[in-house]
Amino acid sequence: MQNNPGSTDTILASIIIITKNQKELLQKSLPVLLEQNIKGKYEIIVVDSGSTDGAREYVEPLPIKLVKIQPQNFKFAKAFNFGANNAKGEFLIRLSGDVLPIRKDFLKEMIKYFEDKKVGGTYGKYTQTGRKGYSYPNFWPPERFPNKTIRFNIKPNLIKVIFGNKSYVDVLTSFAGGCCAIRKDIWKARPFNENLLGGEDAEYAAYLHLKGWDIVYNPEAEAIHEHKIENLNAGLWGELSWKIISSIEFLKLFL
Repeated sequence: MQNNPGSTDTILASIIIITKNQKELLQKSLPVLLEQNIKGKYEIIVVDSGSTDGAREYVEPLPIKLVKIQPQNFKFAKAFNFGANNAKGEFLIRLSGDVLPIRKDFLKEMIKYFEDKKVGGTYGKYTQTGRKGYSYPNFWPPERFPNKTIRFNIKPNLIKVIFGNKSYVDVLTSFAGGCCAIRKDIWKARPFNENLLGGEDAEYAAYLHLKGWDIVYNPEAEAIHEHKIENLNAGLWGELSWKIISSIEFLKLFL
């Protein structure tokens, strides 16, 4: 098996899954991830923040590294950074616990554009099952996942960000955090921003572009990712807090 967390050999990639109480989803995603067709070794790291549904017990006997964090300490950025600190791979693949890769070449597709030394990040395509009551996540409607590969090379412009040029901001922040990858060397120089309540993927995209890196969207790295419609909105106060903090942290990038 190519996935061997205990090996001392060079590890090409680390798949980091952020999860809590998602045993049923892990039972679908992990078998696919454990059987990836790729040359080179890779590892899978599950960062669990207090599951009580048997998810930890399911993961423990598998050839997977289980990292446990306290639920009160959870933030998406913090959980990923915790997993990345335990990772040995040259490339870090970040997956939300409800993201289900559907092909055995998923990992290969996620990292293949890193052959170009100017590419700092990649992300894959969200797709849907079509079941009633589920839809795409906020800020990531289906039109942001075309069937063609897109390479984003953009110079960050603070004025356009401040005045809310939507088409520009969409390009600047195109980096779908539920299914994305970065070079570990870049992450070591600057981890994901733990001040953010959410949207750390968008902020990191702007950071990558500020540093001169390109981001590639690859529709061949396909995974199911859908949310219950009633859970798409965090409420007025939650959304307002998120926007205020995100705006402050975005401005900090340019200082």
